[in-house]
Amino acid sequence: MNDTALLLPPPANLAAAYTPVAFRPAFILLLQLDMRFADIVRKAREPMIAQIKLAWWRDAFAAEPALRPKGEPLLQSLGECGESIKLSALQDLVSAWELLLSEDAWAAQDVEAHAALRGDAVFGSYAAWIGEVCDVRSLSHQWALDALRLEFPSKFVALSNQPLPALPKGRKLRPLSILAMSVRNVSGLRLIGHALTGW
Repeated sequence: MNDTALLLPPPANLAAAYTPVAFRPAFILLLQLDMRFADIVRKAREPMIAQIKLAWWRDAFAAEPALRPKGEPLLQSLGECGESIKLSALQDLVSAWELLLSEDAWAAQDVEAHAALRGDAVFGSYAAWIGEVCDVRSLSHQWALDALRLEFPSKFVALSNQPLPALPKGRKLRPLSILAMSVRNVSGLRLIGHALTGW
């Protein structure tokens, strides 16, 4: 596994371990970028400064690879992934986090929009890479909401309780089910058991 995976929390590392080797670096990078943007929003004392930082990332993604700023390891990793990660997924990930910096951020509609963009950027990209035709939008949306609840417990707006979407079956989608379970207050042993058996 790529050494950069060590920067991820254990559940994300577990999900990465079950990712097909061909897509593993790209999946790890998406998760790392998501963590970086969450950190920008979390540490934002001045929303405008955080907005400038996210805009920098948006511009860097849109630039030709040779013209991207040097010295940022995640951008270097993006170059090494070739075109595995679509620009639209990168832009959606930035947009998802920008939504939480608006004047009326954390309203229910902002949280829902954030979850849709973030979930599709990560889960949708993975499903496209492996050629999976099943719809992972409900799962990705719930993952993003549950992750946000854990990342920002003091700001999270409780939304209407919906039944949790079923976890996908099959080895190919195991990384997504691991991520989904990891934000559902599941114990480490239970998560490892799921990774091994799918149950």
